[in-house]
Amino acid sequence: MNTELLINTLRVDADLLQRREVRRCNLDECQSTCCSGGVYISVREAEDILAHAAVIQPFLPEARRDPALWFDGSREPDDDHPVGEPCTGTSVIDDPTHPAGTTCIFLGPDRLCALQKASIETGEHPWRYKPYYCALHPLVWDEKILVLAEGSEVYLEGGSCSRPAPGAPIQLVDLFDDELKLALGEGGYAELREVAQQRNGGA
Repeated sequence: MNTELLINTLRVDADLLQRREVRRCNLDECQSTCCSGGVYISVREAEDILAHAAVIQPFLPEARRDPALWFDGSREPDDDHPVGEPCTGTSVIDDPTHPAGTTCIFLGPDRLCALQKASIETGEHPWRYKPYYCALHPLVWDEKILVLAEGSEVYLEGGSCSRPAPGAPIQLVDLFDDELKLALGEGGYAELREVAQQRNGGA
């Protein structure tokens, strides 16, 4: 099997065609480990969040509602994403209630993302304000190839969006359908799923 595919002009790790006995993570178990640090977010996305601060603030603890605290002020090129945009970082704050001791400033005490809660409560798509890389997780761009980030620090620290689950194997392209559509577009996802079905015997 080839190590990568070209889908909608984008490079995709062929391991995403596999069938596995896996399931989604459980927040009660992982405690939003993937949110223990900040995340790179495109400057464009950050500016959009700031422009909608009034919508997002009610979903944050009072001490975190000042938009001046939300981003770390950095500005770096994103060399990994195939499109590439300048990025900044969300701020990381101390949180002794989190197993890691720190969290992204947008993670609430309920272990839910304030950006996603704001999106849902205002009738938008759940990912309307959520940073691209957060929505994409546990898929990542690694040297411009879309892969499942199974060896990342997040996994080693206890977080996982593809935990082992004895039972009927599921195609990874089905388990991560929303994330793959985000990365590849609807047409690209349909193409990838067709390839997966062909390689998995039409299942």
